[in-house]
Amino acid sequence: MKKIAFIDLEVGGRGKILDLGAIKGEESFHSAKVADFVDFIGDCEYLCGHNIIEHDLKYLRPFLKKNYKVIDTLYLSPLLFPMRPYHRLLKDDKIDSEELNNPLNDARKAKILYEDEVEAFGCLPESLQSLYYDLTSGDEHFSGFFKSVDYSTGWRLSFLRKPLSDSIRAALTGLVCENADIEQFARENGVECAYATAVILTRDRNSITPAWVLKNYPAVEKIIYALRNKNCGTPSCEYCSAAFNPERALKKWFGYEHFRKFNDEPLQENAVRAAIGGESLLAIFPTGGGKSLTFQLPALIAGETVRGLTIVISPLQSLMKDQVENLEKKGISDAVYINGLLSPVERRDALERVRSGEASMLYIAPEQLRSKTIEKILMSRTVSRFVIDEAHCFSAWGQDFRIEYLHIADFIKSLQEAKGLEQPIPVSCFTATAKPKVISDITDYFQERLGLRLRRFTTDATRTNLHYTVLYRANNEEKYQTLRDLLIDSTCPAIVYVTRTKAAEDLAARLVRDGLDARAFHGQMETRVKVQNQDDFINDRVRIIVATSAFGMGVDKSDVGLVVHYEISDSLENYIQEAGRAGRDVHSEADCYVLYNDDDLNRHFILLNQTKLTFSEINQVWRAIKGLTQKRDLVCISALEVARKAGWDEIRDVETKVKSAVAALENAGYVRRGMNSPRIFATSIVPKNLDEASRIIRSDDRFTEEDRQDAVRIIKSLISERSRARAGTAEAESRIDYLSDMLGIETGKVVRLVEKMQLCGILAKDEDMTAYLRPSFSSRIDTMLSLENFLIGAVEDGGAGQYGFKELNERALSAGLSKSNVKDIRTLLFFWTIKNYIEKKPLSEEYISIVPKVDIHVLREKFEVRSSLSRFILERFRKTGVRDAVSNEIRVQFSLVGLLEDFNREIAIFNDVKATLQDVEDALLFLAKSGIMSIEGGFMVLYNKLQIERLNHDNRSRYRKEDYLNLDAFYRQRIQQIHIVGKYANMMVADEKAALEFVHDYFMMDFKAFVRKYFDDGEQREIDRNVSPQKYREIFGSLTPSQSAIINDRESRFIVVPAGPGSGKTYVLVRKLASLILMEDVKSEQLLMLTFSRAAATEFHKRLRELIGNAAEYVEIRTFHSYCFDLLGKVGSIDDSENVVDKAVNAVRDSQVERSRITKSILVIDEAQDMSEDEFALVRELVRNNDDMRVIAVGDDDQNIYEFRGSDSRYMGLLISEFNAKVYNMLENFRSCQPVIALANSFARTIGNRLKSEPIRCVVGGDGCVRLVRHPAGYYGQAVVDEILAAHASGSSAVLTMTNDDALMVSAMLGRRGVKARLIQSNDSFSLHDLAELHLFYSDIRANCSTIIPDNVWAHAMELTTGEFAGSSSLEIALSCIGAFEKEYPSKRYVSDLFNFFGESELSDFCKAARNEIVVSTVHKSKGREFDNVYLLLRGMTQITDRERRVIYVGMTRAKTNLSVHFDGGIFHSIPELADGGGSAAGLSIENDPKLYAEPDELLLQLSHRDLHLDCFKGKSDIISKLCSGDALNVIDDRLYTTVNGYSQQVGRFSEAFRTKLSKLQQKGYVPISSRVRFLLFWHYENPDKTNGAPKYLETPIVLPEIRLVSNSLTLR
Repeated sequence: MKKIAFIDLEVGGRGKILDLGAIKGEESFHSAKVADFVDFIGDCEYLCGHNIIEHDLKYLRPFLKKNYKVIDTLYLSPLLFPMRPYHRLLKDDKIDSEELNNPLNDARKAKILYEDEVEAFGCLPESLQSLYYDLTSGDEHFSGFFKSVDYSTGWRLSFLRKPLSDSIRAALTGLVCENADIEQFARENGVECAYATAVILTRDRNSITPAWVLKNYPAVEKIIYALRNKNCGTPSCEYCSAAFNPERALKKWFGYEHFRKFNDEPLQENAVRAAIGGESLLAIFPTGGGKSLTFQLPALIAGETVRGLTIVISPLQSLMKDQVENLEKKGISDAVYINGLLSPVERRDALERVRSGEASMLYIAPEQLRSKTIEKILMSRTVSRFVIDEAHCFSAWGQDFRIEYLHIADFIKSLQEAKGLEQPIPVSCFTATAKPKVISDITDYFQERLGLRLRRFTTDATRTNLHYTVLYRANNEEKYQTLRDLLIDSTCPAIVYVTRTKAAEDLAARLVRDGLDARAFHGQMETRVKVQNQDDFINDRVRIIVATSAFGMGVDKSDVGLVVHYEISDSLENYIQEAGRAGRDVHSEADCYVLYNDDDLNRHFILLNQTKLTFSEINQVWRAIKGLTQKRDLVCISALEVARKAGWDEIRDVETKVKSAVAALENAGYVRRGMNSPRIFATSIVPKNLDEASRIIRSDDRFTEEDRQDAVRIIKSLISERSRARAGTAEAESRIDYLSDMLGIETGKVVRLVEKMQLCGILAKDEDMTAYLRPSFSSRIDTMLSLENFLIGAVEDGGAGQYGFKELNERALSAGLSKSNVKDIRTLLFFWTIKNYIEKKPLSEEYISIVPKVDIHVLREKFEVRSSLSRFILERFRKTGVRDAVSNEIRVQFSLVGLLEDFNREIAIFNDVKATLQDVEDALLFLAKSGIMSIEGGFMVLYNKLQIERLNHDNRSRYRKEDYLNLDAFYRQRIQQIHIVGKYANMMVADEKAALEFVHDYFMMDFKAFVRKYFDDGEQREIDRNVSPQKYREIFGSLTPSQSAIINDRESRFIVVPAGPGSGKTYVLVRKLASLILMEDVKSEQLLMLTFSRAAATEFHKRLRELIGNAAEYVEIRTFHSYCFDLLGKVGSIDDSENVVDKAVNAVRDSQVERSRITKSILVIDEAQDMSEDEFALVRELVRNNDDMRVIAVGDDDQNIYEFRGSDSRYMGLLISEFNAKVYNMLENFRSCQPVIALANSFARTIGNRLKSEPIRCVVGGDGCVRLVRHPAGYYGQAVVDEILAAHASGSSAVLTMTNDDALMVSAMLGRRGVKARLIQSNDSFSLHDLAELHLFYSDIRANCSTIIPDNVWAHAMELTTGEFAGSSSLEIALSCIGAFEKEYPSKRYVSDLFNFFGESELSDFCKAARNEIVVSTVHKSKGREFDNVYLLLRGMTQITDRERRVIYVGMTRAKTNLSVHFDGGIFHSIPELADGGGSAAGLSIENDPKLYAEPDELLLQLSHRDLHLDCFKGKSDIISKLCSGDALNVIDDRLYTTVNGYSQQVGRFSEAFRTKLSKLQQKGYVPISSRVRFLLFWHYENPDKTNGAPKYLETPIVLPEIRLVSNSLTLR
């Protein structure tokens, strides 16, 4: 017997031998002394070990004293134990060992393995022994074994020896192709031929070539392919005739006798034969055409022939599950799927089945190709084919282009290179519907990326058992009644398709109420409910399913007899697929109905706009990535955090959207995306063996019993991986995600257990993490901890419920947290959410719902520990870190375990608080999310799902239009598809035969030829528009050329529109908004419009809603002030409005504003001439923070009449000069007659520094006149009244004045003459919140709800207010204000929106004149209005500036037909044609009225807050609260009185200033004759009680009176 030493050794990191073990005979050796080891083996002839040649001998040779014959058990094992379950001591490429540093034990196992190999070799037939010897004995990895067993074939005479190729054929008779060309392989690849022979001889389809063999001997795969995967086509070849017989395989696996045919064409069979023959192909099969079987059958055949794995890539999770389950029902267990629906254990089992060879089909989504685990698994298998289902997703011309599909070829290419394959892996692409352009896109993609030519299998056959009908139904009620009738008349299973998720649930619920058995199904449903509903339908427990397009993909239910599209699909492709869910049994008949109207198309257009990934959004993500990679090119970050950095907040499917944007950037070369690979290394294992590690785990209280079992499994896996790494046969695989996948333990739990093993000393405490501490960390930590402490108190007080961000911020500021802001509040709530402390749901932009998921005391305890830890960590890092001279950041290396031990040793011992590793991680996560530090490495990347490497380092670079071409083409195609399916529906109503030909041509013709055939020139323009033709005409059909130019400009980044009066500014702006949303690359929520009045914002919202429906709800239309209050996180009020814009600008500059609040694609500015310096600074900041923001500013510099508040039209000019804006003048006037226009143009020329150089042009024509009446100085308001009485003018009339006093004077005069006048009042001194009627309404609502206002609460407040103030003259105004709010918020009403609406609205917005009333107003309050007849009173306007000229111009241009201007002085002297008193223009007359009018007999005084001694109202609330607007008051001396129960009670007193004013009037002979309550208000004053907890302000009711005075002369008369 040969003397053999069985050896093993352990080697350190630098090749130093650490330990040795050996067995010879009954003797053993275990020591680290090499010399003693050499002496021990000195008398042996052979050395035997597992992987001894590539590993052990490399380190031993320098010390050996002689040459030994070598036996390597590793290389023999696949040859002698090729059949599952392989050898009991083997696991993949290594001896299965539970010990880490015990080479003696591994030497013993090598001895056992060698002995078993000797026995196995002896049991082989002599012919096979001889073959293996001839093939491998020349290789050092095998020669020693043959010598050790004294085996040789040298005795055989040469003429008796067969060629090796013949010997291989003989051994594999009937198992391989008889005509396979293997001579070259036999000569050059003997070892590979031996391995191939061994695995083929197993006859077990699940026994596969080990991964390490495929890696080291890639030719094994080629040989197996050559022997078993090429059909020689010779009938006499036993193997090929059986293995490649499609009919035989069809019968064997599926039980079918024949393949399905299309118009007698064997398309399915031909495609199967092509796949079996190794061709790449593209198959277009109709829905229900047997597509799945066409790729499943070749996959099963490849599993048998070459032990191959077919990868099926599908975007649909439900399809994967259904297909695998359908195969299992047929007894086929060869398929598995891996997606997010699987539990960790299910995922582990699926991966193990793939790894072990049990599975020959693996279904995955494209996203899984980013997984290192999947990549590693595929490297261990022979991949026979990639199948891409829904292959139209490759094409921008397909109905469902998915940019992640473009990564597929890159993955296949990298896999081929990693495997060293010379021949490309074949690909099969499948789709149910594809146009010629889609087909060419798919074939070009694989030709260009992988060099594959796809053989096409297409048919123009249609499903003859489906009967299509389109029924036009004008509205939803008609649709429902028709649907109900169809369902009642049928008894078969039915699918009803709708567009939106809510419609699915609502419609299903209504059908159930009507006694029909229906369930809903859509992609947003809870997975459990969704699966249950689908299973109930498939298994006939429910007859009707009401679903979105998410239902039906891959669902194989043969007896569906009715499909009804409640709304037509968004493309013919999807319609054909969805309708094809019916009649899957080709021998049955089925009906397919569409209930159609044009609104279906508009819903699809709006949905497309809401779901598309826009050019701007990709740039927003690119900007975010640039910010994240300023210091380091590689970042690991969650999709949600990228979204927040990009300015997207709380949007649906945000992770998918971010990944799609990153994929687009990757495709264009800006970034490279990888997968995070948090690692632990087996080299850091401390115990010597598994027993020692197990003892530590069992004795440590940190582990639960379940933990102990999983921890042992983890450490065993790490020991195994470390052994493999030491052996050099594979990379040590110890990533957290890999351990999770392969052990079936949740990722988070793996991390926890690894950390616990670090704590108890099983794993070394490597400093594997790096922190970068920001310079401002000291003040920042104080701010964030104080704010979090406040939030805990707020949630403790409020419990589960609805919270407003601004309300929380206001409370924090009031509590003394001066640095509080909404951005930080959102950050902290985000942190609580990811830590599972709360469940947070957005209710609106302002409100969220919070449900605590831990007890508030637990939350506070966690906060206290985290607060101490955070401060400790920052101080430790400050001391131990290294400060960067450029960035001023502090960089520090650390480990979690080290931090924990230091904290518990140095800090916790004094606080009687012991932190856990979880607490440390929470503190680090908190510091990272708070922006105090950034962290890299370690396990913190558990929260960071995306690894992004920046490739483009130019900070000025932007994602370009050229980069967006593919996506843009896809979305344009989607628009065209909606138009095309609409045309199909209309054709079906009129001519079914023509419609069916239309569908046939759509799929078979070149797209351009198809469009030319079926669409005339006008229609060809229409199908590129993201709106139906009918809607387009409704919105854009009546525009002038200048208006159209503005609407159609999609290229200019900055547009300024100087718009004259009456030019349709609002009309055009609303249509520009509609165009941006419906026809351009703009999401509703990406659009911001800023106005200067709430009334304007309300009007724009109302008109936009009328044009585009619900899509208008997401457009942000705000006043400058309310938007700035939002940015600051404050509830707006008059008291805080001063400098609010400036404060907001500074907050944006200092990055204190949540990014989502300022991320916009479009900024529209109304009345741009009214911008102040601060407002223009805000515009600049918004542009600076949005790389591609487009700005559209509209205004009339001639109407800038608010200079007193800082507005200046020069800022509108700066938009042009500073931003190089495109200028469009809107000069057509649709309001006024020619005489009014002529005067306005002449007068406008006297105004300086104008933007417009051209005159405005009259469009309406019509008769009208302008009368200019010059008076001597005096009170000639009476002349205006006389003219009104004499004129009897028809239509609306208004007297416009320059001052409030003149307006009051004219109003009193008209009243005395019996003319009904409506005085437009203002609320300059108070907010509408404080109007008693609205105060009561709001207070009642606030008392009964805090966020969303229920209908019953609203109704109660209305009833209370109308009852309490039934006799109030202000009730009409209050109800008008409430009604306006109802119209602006028709569906969901929020308390904060109501408060803001009252606060921003102006009293004048709700002062509506009756048809027979004369409006009396100042010019300032009339801006934006128009009247048939205008009487302009310019008393005292003698020496005027441009400021007054603009006010006068505004007054003139309010007139539609007739204008009378009463003036004194030389207002018109600078107009040449009017200077001499003449006037030749038609319709213009100039008159002189020499009469000197006396002071008026009657005056009306309206008092404001400053006219009253407000403190006198304190303590009188009982009396005042009994009053209401319109009630009589008495004026006695300087006091106001009311009568209560017959007694006079004082309610107020005049201020000193008003007493002086009244005294002067009395000296002129005026006396007060009556007074009434003009407004009942609430006045807020500072609380003198400063004790803690006392409110800062108190309120009391006050009255603002109106006093009528008459002259003594009138009294005497």
